Amino acid sequence: MQKVNYLISLDYELFFGKNPGSVENCMLHPTNQLIDVLNKYNSKVCLFVDAGFLVKLKDYSTDFPELAEQYQKIQEQLLTLSKAGHDIQLHIHPHWFDSTYDENGWQINTERYRLHDFSVSEINEIVRSYKAELQHCTEQPIFAYRAGGWCLQPFNKIKEALLNNGIWLDSTVFNQGYSTDPTRHFNFKNMPQLPHWRFSSDPLEADTSGEFIELPISAFKTSPLFFWKLAFHKKFSSQQFKPFGDGQAMVANNQYYFERLTQSTYGPVMIDGAKAGQLQSALDKHVKDQKADAFFNIMGHPKSLAPYSLTELDLFLKKNIQLHCKTFQDLTYLKG
Repeated sequence: MQKVNYLISLDYELFFGKNPGSVENCMLHPTNQLIDVLNKYNSKVCLFVDAGFLVKLKDYSTDFPELAEQYQKIQEQLLTLSKAGHDIQLHIHPHWFDSTYDENGWQINTERYRLHDFSVSEINEIVRSYKAELQHCTEQPIFAYRAGGWCLQPFNKIKEALLNNGIWLDSTVFNQGYSTDPTRHFNFKNMPQLPHWRFSSDPLEADTSGEFIELPISAFKTSPLFFWKLAFHKKFSSQQFKPFGDGQAMVANNQYYFERLTQSTYGPVMIDGAKAGQLQSALDKHVKDQKADAFFNIMGHPKSLAPYSLTELDLFLKKNIQLHCKTFQDLTYLKG
């Protein structure tokens, strides 16, 4: 096999439904389980950390000691990983700006789910404060971004806030990705068919003089049969497919589920749950189509990992020992 560089980039976060789940089961424990597998192959992970959650934990820590403890545990885990060569980068779910905490737990408010739902001044403050807080959890520079819910467009509204805070690399886009959900819509169908590219105001328009670089998430076409099997596993199968996370996801609109159960659809290459079983097929397709300097960029979420995820990832890395693991820290040469 020709040389293949790969990244594993996970969104480190709680759930955003009625039950966000616990820090221990959605973030700390599954990440430790993942690291146990990666250590066997000297592989590294990039965690795109939902930094707004850290800000909220700190805001409420004086009045709620349990939140101070959660913040401390998260910070310790992230700093330990950073010192070991793993990567910590910026992920923003701005609904934390409007969410609150009381004796009954988190009151999640997703009325403003997209960063674009905020004013320009609010966007600037969110990006500034979230990155500043996250910097306390890593020894490495923070320069990469992944939009919460893939809600990156229109990029022009968030461009200046990212530039002002030293963010120059994005890894949100994936081939043929789109959502018509009014809460979290995006459309990447006209993505440049390049391994990575510069852009300025539109991540779908390559611009050799652009200030930003897009390094897309790898994508894979999935048949409806997979999602029918997935539904079966969730309802009837063993603990192998049960995610570590103990929260409840936001419900997508009906069209999302209808499309996946009736037609082939594109989605990111993931290690979440049963999707980890697609890794080898996705890599084979990547190698077949590979352009020079392409990266096999696998994503996922600690909260959505299951025992099956870790078993499949272990088998995948064992079978493909010739792969070269990278983090975004290794890619600063792209900036030029």
